[in-house]
Amino acid sequence: MIEIERALIRFKTKTGHVDAVRDVSLRVEEGEVFGLVGESGSGKSTLLRALAGLTPLAGGSIRLGSRPASRDVQMVFQDPYGALHPRFTVDKTLREPLAINGIGDEDARILDALAEVGLGPAFRFRYPHQLSGGQRQRVSIARALIVGPRVLLLDEPTSALDVSVQAEILNLLRRLHRERKLTMILVSHNLAVIGFLCQRVAVMRNGEIVEQLGVDAVRSHDVAHEYTRRLLRATEGYTRTSATRVEPAQGA
Repeated sequence: MIEIERALIRFKTKTGHVDAVRDVSLRVEEGEVFGLVGESGSGKSTLLRALAGLTPLAGGSIRLGSRPASRDVQMVFQDPYGALHPRFTVDKTLREPLAINGIGDEDARILDALAEVGLGPAFRFRYPHQLSGGQRQRVSIARALIVGPRVLLLDEPTSALDVSVQAEILNLLRRLHRERKLTMILVSHNLAVIGFLCQRVAVMRNGEIVEQLGVDAVRSHDVAHEYTRRLLRATEGYTRTSATRVEPAQGA
């Protein structure tokens, strides 16, 4: 479904340029959920924006099926608070992509889209400030799906949410993948999230892919690159072996 060949993404700076993504090649099969993982600044979100057509390539190519990437690709952004227009109701947010793409039967499609992400018709005329973070992210997902894309790009869709809400959104995405047979690319710094949704993962560092592996290898820690091992250790957290008790100051 997706083929990236030697992608180069370059940004101008005051002193020249910086290569945010360098010589990246990967393939994602139709119906697959593919993960991109790495620390902040590794280039994973920049690559995702290039797939969505939001950032141009300085070199290489990106293709969707047998065609260049098109509106068949929709994106869900990281921040559910910044992704929705504060003066648009949910109805207007969902109606806009239908109007832009000339898709009719708007009222029925809006109600169906809300139901698909677990929101009832009562949410239709609410504004973003009247929604919780998880509800806003559900609206963002509904907006992406309402035009019937083949590919869904997910840029850390749960990182700004509480832990309990993260689980709800991840389960929603898993169900949508199964029911719609979507191809998905999920960007995350958390290998536990990648392991829950994805079949394969590419590990990025400093704009390059250092390793590609199946999710079973991630779960069993059967990895080749030291950087991937460090990410796994970071995901597992740490064990506190000792603690120092600090006495309050006199008169505190």
